[in-house]
Amino acid sequence: MKRFIVPLLLLLSLVSEAAAGEYSKSVLVNLRGVGLEVRPVNIQAEEFELKTETVEAHVLAQLKELDVRLLTDIELDVMPGQPYLEVSIDVIHAQGPSHIYSVRLELKEMAQLERPRDSIVMMALTTWQQQSLGIANRPETILSILEKLLQRFSMEMKEMNAK
Repeated sequence: MKRFIVPLLLLLSLVSEAAAGEYSKSVLVNLRGVGLEVRPVNIQAEEFELKTETVEAHVLAQLKELDVRLLTDIELDVMPGQPYLEVSIDVIHAQGPSHIYSVRLELKEMAQLERPRDSIVMMALTTWQQQSLGIANRPETILSILEKLLQRFSMEMKEMNAK
């Protein structure tokens, strides 16, 4: 069974990459900063050490290095859409030292859904996302992948706001 997991994940990665490419970069126009939510790291392996606090510190350092403005809680509350980056990491042991990982970076924004009879529903929707699936033997590999996703977000955000 495990020998089928890796090819299946690689196939899902290609499908995910193609779907992510369909998202329009235009959602990044006029985006001057973001909030941040790092989801608890989900690791289903005993010997793979990657803590949520480590990931959060790494993301904060990368955002600073990439000159992506992190909004304060007050700024986020008054910013239209309340945009925030959500970071999710899942790791599961495959075999030997190999672990299958999923690293996902999503820009989420609050959107108002219209309902009949004066009912308004607000919910967070993903407006931009990138994901990477693969095999890693060390936590540093996952942090490196996360850096690449953050670089891509920063590059696309700056590209759409350079005009």
